[in-house]
Formats: sequence, C-alpha cells, structure tokens
Amino acid sequence: MSNIPEISVIIPTYNEEKYIRNTLLSVKQQQCNLTYEVVVVDGHSTDNTINIAKEYAKVLISPKKGKANQLNYGCSKTSGDLIIFLDADTLLCPDFFQRIYEIFKVRKKLYACSARVNYYNGKVLSFRVASKKLTITQFTLLNFNMHIFYLLKSLLGYPELAGCNMIVRRDVFLKTGGFKTPPNSLGIDKVFSDSLIYLTKKLNKGKVRTLNFISVLTSARNLTMKRSYKRINQYFLKKDIYYDLAKNEELAGAI
Repeated sequence: MSNIPEISVIIPTYNEEKYIRNTLLSVKQQQCNLTYEVVVVDGHSTDNTINIAKEYAKVLISPKKGKANQLNYGCSKTSGDLIIFLDADTLLCPDFFQRIYEIFKVRKKLYACSARVNYYNGKVLSFRVASKKLTITQFTLLNFNMHIFYLLKSLLGYPELAGCNMIVRRDVFLKTGGFKTPPNSLGIDKVFSDSLIYLTKKLNKGKVRTLNFISVLTSARNLTMKRSYKRINQYFLKKDIYYDLAKNEELAGAI
C-alpha cells in the first residue's frame, strides 16, 4: 500500500495567531475516507502562530519570506497528487476534501479550481429556513458580486482562482512553474491563474474552473477600497509584466 497521501494541504502563514487555529480545526474536522497531509509554511512569524499551528499540523519555516516562496517551498516538501492551497483565515465545510477529490476523480480534464468565496466577518443576522442556516452580513451583496465576477471570468474563458483556496493537480502545478511574485506582491493568484490558462492553451487541453456549488468562508480583513484599486491599477498598467510572469515555466522559490 502506497504511503503517498491523496491530498496535500498547504497553508502559508505570517503572524496569523488570530486565525490559524480555526482554519486548522476546519481541516482537522474533515469527514472523508482519504489520506491527506497538512503543512503550514511559516514566513518567520514573530507572534504565536507557529506554536498554535504545531498543535494541528506539520510546520515548516520557509527559507524565503513571501507567499509565493512559501507555497512553492511547501510543494517541494509534500507529495499528494492533489494540492489544496488555503489561506490562514479560510474555513472549510466538513465534506470539502471528499467533494473536491471526487470532482477531480470524475473530471479528468480539470486541471485546477477554486470554490466560491463568502466573507464571514460582520455577522448581522442568522436564521433557519427548513434545514438550512442562512446568515446575512454586511458582505452579503459583495459575496454575490464576487460570485458573478468569477462566474463571468470563467464564461469568458479567463477564469481566475480565488487566492484563499486553490486546488490543482501536482503534475499541472509543476508544468506551470509554480507561483511567481508579481509587482508589490499583489495578484499572486492572478498570475497563477494566467499561468494555468497559458498552459491549457499551449497543450490544447485542460480546464480551470470556479466551482459555484461548493463554497468556503474567508476573512474580509483585507477588503479595502485602497487595496482593490491598487490591484486593479496594477493589472492594467503592468499587464505585460503579469503576462511574462505567467509564461515563465521555471519554478520560482522552490528548494
């Protein structure tokens, strides 16, 4: 029997003591019949992140700081055929792993995907309709708009994975050259998504999708108009840099 896990979960951290415990608990509480490994790749935190993470997962200290470097380093130290990248403030439903694995098992042409994203901060009202629990927050409208944004990008042939949860086949990840660091470290998920699109066009096969019927919860702590404007501005003013990064197939930051 093979000792290679079916799934590798990689979570980059830097001073995430406020969030990492709940994220790792949502991973630990997965209801599935799969073998998986969980690795937290820390970027030299100065708070209690590492000690908390060690209670639930294997912790690696990345030789190089930065999210892209940490993710690539984590990949080099894991072995699962399917890689799930999670942010340190992302929460999963209990059957997330099982559903994702079965989707990739059935959809042989699927190279990578993200689940739909809902922001969980700012709870205002929770109620039940039949057996379903519904929560309305100050981000309810934003959640809907984000859903439409990712759906339209997929329909137009330019899907973009959500950085808080990205799932990719390991062989596909290696073919893309892994994660690259764009200008000012914004848009790592955008560059990786573009790398996947470039690969599918180059090979004339494979698909990248947003899964509208599966969702994750993630913190809205980084949702600011200033940050959003800066990221959009970069996409337009530095699109050639992003494009060149996406085509680069040399694995950046791997050890």
